[in-house]
Amino acid sequence: MRYGCQVERRKWLVLSAVSVGTFMATLDGGIVNISLPRIAESFGIDIATVEWVVVAYLLTIGSLILPIGRAGEILTFRRVYLAGFALFTAASVLCGLAPSEGALILSRVVQGVGAAMLMAMGPAIVARTFGPGERGRALGINAISVSIGLSLGPALGGLLTELGSWRAIFLVNLPVGIVAILWAARVLAVEPPGRRQSFDLPGSALSASAAFCLLLALSQGQSWGWTSPAVLGLLVLFVALGIAFIGWERRAVQPMIDLALFRIRAFSAGLASVVIMFAALFTATFLLPFMLQDAAGFSPLEAGLLLTPVPIMAACVAPFSGALSDRIGSRLPASLGMALTTLGILSLTQLPAQFTPPDLVWRLALIGIGHGLFMSPNTSAVLGSVLPSRLGTASGTLAHARIDGQALGIAASAAIIAFRLPVHLAAIEPSAQGAAGQAFVLAAEDAFAVAAVVCAIGIVTSLVRGPGLPGRGGSADAGEAARPARPAPTGDAGYPPPR
Repeated sequence: MRYGCQVERRKWLVLSAVSVGTFMATLDGGIVNISLPRIAESFGIDIATVEWVVVAYLLTIGSLILPIGRAGEILTFRRVYLAGFALFTAASVLCGLAPSEGALILSRVVQGVGAAMLMAMGPAIVARTFGPGERGRALGINAISVSIGLSLGPALGGLLTELGSWRAIFLVNLPVGIVAILWAARVLAVEPPGRRQSFDLPGSALSASAAFCLLLALSQGQSWGWTSPAVLGLLVLFVALGIAFIGWERRAVQPMIDLALFRIRAFSAGLASVVIMFAALFTATFLLPFMLQDAAGFSPLEAGLLLTPVPIMAACVAPFSGALSDRIGSRLPASLGMALTTLGILSLTQLPAQFTPPDLVWRLALIGIGHGLFMSPNTSAVLGSVLPSRLGTASGTLAHARIDGQALGIAASAAIIAFRLPVHLAAIEPSAQGAAGQAFVLAAEDAFAVAAVVCAIGIVTSLVRGPGLPGRGGSADAGEAARPARPAPTGDAGYPPPR
C-alpha cells in the first residue's frame, strides 16, 4: 500500500518538474517581445535587426524539435530534458550579458536549442508517466503552466525592464533554472538508453533544413515580399528538401520519424487540428495588439491586460477538459473546443466601431474557453495513439505542429492586412478623422473572418480522428502504431536492428 502511494505521489512530482520547464520556455516568448524596443535602443539598431532576437529563437526551435524528439528516444527523455534545461539556463545568462546585438542573437540561438529540448521532451515524459485514464488530466494541469507563462510574460517583462533593464528578463532565469534543474534531476526516474538504436543523421539534417526554409519564408515574407526571389527560393527549397526527406525516411533502416505514424488517424488528424487551432489563434493574438494600440488608442499596458482573458480562461478550463477526456474520450471535448474558438474568432468581426473593454473581453474569453477545451484532449489523443517507444517522436512532431500553426497564422494575417488595407483606405474619405485606424480595423476583421473559416475546418479534423476512447491509448486506431513500417525483425524500439 505504501509503495502504491509513493508511485502515485512520484507521478505528480514528475508533472511539477515538467510544468516548470514548460512555464519557463513559454514565458520567454512574451517576456522578450515586450522588451524589444529597449533592446533596440540599447544597441542602437532598427526594428528589422532587433526582430531577429525573436526570429532566431523561433527558427531554432522549429528546425530542431523533430530531431530532438527522436534523440530523446535513444538517449532517454530524462537526459535530454535535463541537458535542455541546463543549456536554456546557461544561454539565458549569455543573453543577459551580451555585449552586442550579434552576441545576443547568437545566444538566443543557443537558448532556442535548450527550449526545443524542453518542449519536445515535456509532453513525452508526461504521457509516459501517466496512463490513459489520467493522461488528459495531467496534460491539462501542465497546460496551466503554458497559460500562466503566456499571461505573465508581457507584464513581467515590462516590470523587469522598468525596474532594471532588458538584461534582467534573461538573468532572472538563472536562479529559477538552477532550482528547477535540481528538482527535475531528483524526481525524474533514471532510464536505460534505447538499445540497438541509431540516430538518423541524414534524415535529421533534411528535416531541420526543410523546416528552417519554411519558417524563415513565413516569418520574413511580409518584410521581404511574398514574391521576392528570396522567399520564393526558400519555398522551392522547402519543397525539394521535404521530398528528399520523405524519400530518405522510406528507405532508412531506423528513420528519424516512422512515416507509418501518419497512417494512424488520431495522430494525423490531431496534428492537422493543432496547426489549424494555432493558425487561427495567432491570427487574433497577432493583430489585436495593433488594433488596441494604434486604432483604439489603448496604452501598451492596457492592451496587454485586455488580451489576458485567452490564457486565463484556457488555464481554468484545460484541467477539466483533460479529466473529461479521460472519462468520455477526446473527440467530443476537442471538437467542442474548436467550435467555440471558431465562434469566438468570428465574433471579433462584429466588434462595434467604438468598442468598450467588455465588448472585447467576452469574445476573448470565449476563444480562451475553446482553446482550453481543445488542447488537453487533443494532445492526449495524439500521444496516446503511438507506442511508448515513439513518444519522443510524437511529442516533437506535436510541438512542431504548434510552431507551424503560429507561423502560418502570423504570415497569413500579415498578408491579408497588406492586401485588404489599401482597399479599405480607398473606400474611406481620406480627410476623415482616424481613417487609417478604421481601415486597419476593417482589414483585421477580414483576417478574422478567414481565420474563423479555417478554424471551422478544424472541427471536421477533430471529429474524424476517431472516438479516442479512454483506456485505449486515445484512439481506435492506436493499435496501428504497433505495426512496424516494414516486415523485419525488430529491436527494442520497434525498428529493425542496425546493420
